[in-house]
Amino acid sequence: MEWHYYTNKSTKRKIDNLLQEAAGLFANCEPTYEARQQALKQEQELLKQIYDLDPHFAERCGYKR
Repeated sequence: MEWHYYTNKSTKRKIDNLLQEAAGLFANCEPTYEARQQALKQEQELLKQIYDLDPHFAERCGYKR
Protein backbone atom coordinates (compact mmCIF):
# COMPACT_ATOMS: atom_id res chain seq x y z
CA MET A 1 0.00 0.00 0.00
CA GLU A 2 1.57 3.23 -1.16
CA TRP A 3 0.15 6.59 -0.22
CA HIS A 4 0.96 8.85 -3.17
CA TYR A 5 -0.20 11.85 -1.17
CA TYR A 6 2.80 11.52 1.15
CA THR A 7 5.40 10.46 -1.43
CA ASN A 8 4.66 12.57 -4.51
CA LYS A 9 4.65 16.38 -4.26
CA SER A 10 2.70 16.85 -7.49
CA THR A 11 -0.04 14.48 -6.35
CA LYS A 12 -0.15 16.15 -2.92
CA ARG A 13 -0.63 19.56 -4.54
CA LYS A 14 -3.47 18.26 -6.77
CA ILE A 15 -5.21 16.58 -3.84
CA ASP A 16 -4.82 19.67 -1.64
CA ASN A 17 -6.47 21.80 -4.35
CA LEU A 18 -9.35 19.34 -4.64
CA LEU A 19 -9.78 19.28 -0.85
CA GLN A 20 -9.83 23.07 -0.76
CA GLU A 21 -12.51 23.06 -3.45
CA ALA A 22 -14.54 20.51 -1.44
CA ALA A 23 -14.29 22.64 1.69
CA GLY A 24 -15.52 25.63 -0.28
CA LEU A 25 -18.65 23.73 -1.27
CA PHE A 26 -19.83 23.66 2.33
CA ALA A 27 -18.49 27.06 3.31
CA ASN A 28 -20.57 28.69 0.57
CA CYS A 29 -23.58 26.38 0.81
CA GLU A 30 -27.05 27.68 1.53
CA PRO A 31 -28.63 26.31 4.73
CA THR A 32 -31.26 24.23 2.94
CA TYR A 33 -31.56 20.47 2.73
CA GLU A 34 -31.44 20.50 -1.07
CA ALA A 35 -28.29 22.66 -1.13
CA ARG A 36 -26.58 20.38 1.40
CA GLN A 37 -27.47 17.28 -0.62
CA GLN A 38 -26.10 18.91 -3.77
CA ALA A 39 -22.89 19.82 -1.92
CA LEU A 40 -22.54 16.22 -0.69
CA LYS A 41 -22.97 14.94 -4.24
CA GLN A 42 -20.34 17.36 -5.56
CA GLU A 43 -18.03 16.39 -2.69
CA GLN A 44 -18.25 12.72 -3.73
CA GLU A 45 -17.36 13.72 -7.30
CA LEU A 46 -14.28 15.54 -6.01
CA LEU A 47 -13.38 12.56 -3.83
CA LYS A 48 -13.65 10.37 -6.95
CA GLN A 49 -10.98 12.56 -8.56
CA ILE A 50 -8.86 12.16 -5.43
CA TYR A 51 -9.46 8.40 -5.60
CA ASP A 52 -8.00 8.37 -9.10
CA LEU A 53 -4.85 10.01 -7.71
CA ASP A 54 -4.55 8.09 -4.41
CA PRO A 55 -7.21 5.49 -3.54
CA HIS A 56 -6.07 5.05 0.08
CA PHE A 57 -6.19 8.77 0.83
CA ALA A 58 -9.64 9.15 -0.76
CA GLU A 59 -11.07 6.33 1.34
CA ARG A 60 -9.62 7.94 4.44
CA CYS A 61 -11.40 11.17 3.46
CA GLY A 62 -14.76 9.41 3.21
CA TYR A 63 -15.01 8.37 -0.43
CA LYS A 64 -17.78 5.81 -0.99
CA ARG A 65 -17.72 3.76 -4.19
